[in-house]
Amino acid sequence: MELMTKYQYTYFIYPYVIEEEKYKNYLQRLLRNKKCKVRFFDKRKDIHLYTYFLPTIRDFMFWSFDMEPKGIKDFERLDTTVQSTLLSEHECNVFNYELPESLQGKVETNNGIFFEISEIKIICYRTGICFLLFKTNLENTDSFSDVLNFNYKFREVNSIAYNLKEYENIKIQSNAFKDVKDISILIKEITGNDNISKKANIGNDKFFVYSYSCIDQKDWNENTNDNDLNSLFEKYRSTLPANSQIINDEYSIVESENRKLVYKNQYLKYGFTATSTVLFTSNINPSNFTLVPQKFESEYLYTYLLTLYKKIFLNKLNYEFKKKFKKAEKGLLDFTKKIWIQDITNEEFGKTLETCWIENLDINSMYLKIKSEYDITYKKHNVEQLNKNNIITLVVVVTILIINIFTIIIASMK
Repeated sequence: MELMTKYQYTYFIYPYVIEEEKYKNYLQRLLRNKKCKVRFFDKRKDIHLYTYFLPTIRDFMFWSFDMEPKGIKDFERLDTTVQSTLLSEHECNVFNYELPESLQGKVETNNGIFFEISEIKIICYRTGICFLLFKTNLENTDSFSDVLNFNYKFREVNSIAYNLKEYENIKIQSNAFKDVKDISILIKEITGNDNISKKANIGNDKFFVYSYSCIDQKDWNENTNDNDLNSLFEKYRSTLPANSQIINDEYSIVESENRKLVYKNQYLKYGFTATSTVLFTSNINPSNFTLVPQKFESEYLYTYLLTLYKKIFLNKLNYEFKKKFKKAEKGLLDFTKKIWIQDITNEEFGKTLETCWIENLDINSMYLKIKSEYDITYKKHNVEQLNKNNIITLVVVVTILIINIFTIIIASMK
């Protein structure tokens, strides 16, 4: 069964971690890059974000909502050193990255799947956790199979596996790069050499996939065979190529009980894994082609990023508890107060998606594990501190005793 798309896009998300002590310097480096521009949010233009997020989270994610046009102009006149200092005081900063024109130009025409990188974003949190986002669209094709093959191939473009899988004959090429592998160079340019991603064990060798596809209603309507449709959807959800085989036909049904598959209506369904989120729709419902994709890459995308942030922050804490207990302790308390106990939105479906992401990313159990490790480490730290204090006290007492003895001896000799 071959499906044709009316509209599609995929965000590939690359997380990385900058050491907090170097975070301000990292922001300064971004600001000095002429291709990086701070994204300022406006209450009128971004009203959908302003009304969707509750005040605490809105302030956490989008501090610039409070800025007036004059304040933005004043900020832009400042030296980059001052700008980076001011930005580093906010919990989250968003940058737009513009691809240079000089890189454009196709190669090997008609030999592979062509795609366009239509947008690059950099989202940086005060804790040093950052996300690099590539928004991609396929060109010169309406085939859903190409979407499957492209997502499968591109998610590994920055990994060793990309070179090892050339035999699969899935070739992807871009308007913006002479060689797709140059994307790895761009990632290195943006993320720098000072990140501690491997130490924090965040697993960023492959991109997280966040993808939307709207299928032509002639291919998805009331007469469509559900089994064929579900098989393709399962490949989409699991980021598998078009020619892969689904081993267990019941997998989608079983997983739906664990919220890995969510139907909002007959022609709109979401799929989840630990590394992907997909939205699969039919344009038989006009809103699936207009309002739905806009919301998916705006309110829901930022909700997903905040949920990913929670997971990566907990991984980072797990690393820091073994190295810097006091810093990790403060980080856990701040995280719990500012993010963990806060509701993100009052929108019902937004809350449903957040729950799905939390479950698929296994965040609740991770938090409990970190909390348990903190309790154990805290007790151990206190015992060690108590022993250290006891030793110091003992040394002081013995020193005083020795001084007193010497004082007595000297006095008796007079």
